[in-house]
Amino acid sequence: MMVAPALFHTRDYRGATVEDLDIKPAISVNPITDLSVALEIAYENEFTYLPVIHESNKKLLGVLNVGELRRHPQKVTNSFLKPVVKNYMIWFHQKAREKYDSEEHTNISSSSTTTIQKPTSKGKKFQVLTPWSPLEDLATFFNSGMYFAIITNDHSNFVYGVATPEDLTRYENSRPRL
Repeated sequence: MMVAPALFHTRDYRGATVEDLDIKPAISVNPITDLSVALEIAYENEFTYLPVIHESNKKLLGVLNVGELRRHPQKVTNSFLKPVVKNYMIWFHQKAREKYDSEEHTNISSSSTTTIQKPTSKGKKFQVLTPWSPLEDLATFFNSGMYFAIITNDHSNFVYGVATPEDLTRYENSRPRL
């Protein structure tokens, strides 16, 4: 069970933006990446979430919640599922998962900075958060119950990084209150 994100009270961040959080650049993995490789990448970079992109069309499919797997390793050790990312990730859309499972795949490595394709489906709406988005917008996003935010450019076709409520809390605690 996931812990609810911290609630951020309405406050003036004095013009600070997501860029001021100084989050690490995104490193993405593919659904067919071996789970041990993905976890090693996450541990080495101290990430709690890894974006998961399609290896050929570069569409963002979901995220791997590394923090959850770290807290509950028995989900992997006691599972009969093949230890690849697609069996343990959070898929953004069930139809994308079904389509992905029906395709043939080869493992293509992701680079540390990955260009993704903007979603074209008429599914769930998403909020674009960029490095230039005000921290007030990020706080509102987290207060709506989200556990992470994928930071992209204005066109949502390039992932800069993943921000978490912990990143915003760390920023708040490092600044004097007015």
